[in-house]
Amino acid sequence: MLMQLACGRRLVCRLHHLQDFKGAGTEGGRHRGIIDAGIIAPMQAAAPLTIEQLYYGRHRLAFRAGTYLALIRMMGVGHLVTALYGHTQLLAQTHARLARTRATLRDLICDGFDSPRGQAAVQRLRDVHRGLQATPEDFRYVLATFFLEPLRWNDEFGRTPLSPPELDLLLGFWRRVGESMHIEDLPRTLAQWRAGQRAYELRHLRFTEEGRRLAQLCLRDVVKLTVPAGARWAFRRLMRATMEPSIRQTLGLEPVSPFTGWALRRLLPGQGLGAAS
Repeated sequence: MLMQLACGRRLVCRLHHLQDFKGAGTEGGRHRGIIDAGIIAPMQAAAPLTIEQLYYGRHRLAFRAGTYLALIRMMGVGHLVTALYGHTQLLAQTHARLARTRATLRDLICDGFDSPRGQAAVQRLRDVHRGLQATPEDFRYVLATFFLEPLRWNDEFGRTPLSPPELDLLLGFWRRVGESMHIEDLPRTLAQWRAGQRAYELRHLRFTEEGRRLAQLCLRDVVKLTVPAGARWAFRRLMRATMEPSIRQTLGLEPVSPFTGWALRRLLPGQGLGAAS
């Protein structure tokens, strides 16, 4: 019991460090340091709302944790592990592959589709996915998970729900990503995106040893991209505690201890909204 209390105090201190760290500023119009980690940056006053403000503003923790969990969630689809991620290469180059994915998304979010960085990011997406043995349905699922998982996280653990304009902005951004990649039959509403994800996972979500190993590696390495070294231990447990239970079970990942889960849920504000459409 004393060991649990000590671990719990350590966890809460680390997570308070995530909330209270004040480092970094901006450079060249993009967030840097802890601001780029999506953990602290205050919402910058600007009109109209931009996708950068959405990702790095008041919902920053939901988008950071949710995007990382999206990467892990996809490891539960066995054929995607091979078709889209190339599990042999990713096992050897996990951090590098994750860093390239993050850099591509960051360029689109922070610089926009029409900027030189954004145009280069779109071209990288096209080049990477050209010739893969994947269907439009596979690509739609991957696209959907990148924004539906942050929405799920925010609904369950965030401070406030996204406003209608924020939701429109988010859906518009990811629809444009899909259009830039020439993905067919993109849904137009949030309900359609969610229904498509549920139907896809009912057909394809299953345990594989490759998926389990990749999920473990992603959980280990993804926090290294942006989270300060002293807070990574706590952030990994935050991710495991807030992962959808059915996904965690499918991937064969161990849950956090009941005490750790309780401590994390006490710290997170939570809206109690669940993931309702």
